[in-house]
Amino acid sequence: MRFSHRVRALTIPDEIRDAIAARIAASHPHEAGGYLACTRRDDRLYATDHVPLDNVSPRPRRRFVATATDDVPPEPRVFYHSHTSASTPSGLTGTDRRNIRDRFALVVFAPHGEPYSYRLFRLGVVNWREVPVMAEESTEETTRLPRLV
Repeated sequence: MRFSHRVRALTIPDEIRDAIAARIAASHPHEAGGYLACTRRDDRLYATDHVPLDNVSPRPRRRFVATATDDVPPEPRVFYHSHTSASTPSGLTGTDRRNIRDRFALVVFAPHGEPYSYRLFRLGVVNWREVPVMAEESTEETTRLPRLV
């Protein structure tokens, strides 16, 4: 399903960010990943569930590869994976751009096992474009999550 209006932000509640961070820490120094099940609220995606996937890459410190399972949520969803090497950029790599098949990709930069940067990319007609990632605090306020270029 394609959206008729462009998504302008992703909001990730505290408990889902905590689940992502725990998965990344448990997998470090290997890359971790999975999906965020989302709902659409106007021009924003709102993460409602965290669905981790196992990394089956032969080079798990440099690449995240997963086998699709029945756990993959329906759209709207966001595919996420971590970059755990300080030499890996905080954005999409050329390999990411060629191999990610989902419309949204979240890169979580965590060189020491703790998330340091969150960058969401939306696949347009030709190119990937960055979209802001917001935190929803328990008070329901939103702030932009840290982001490295």
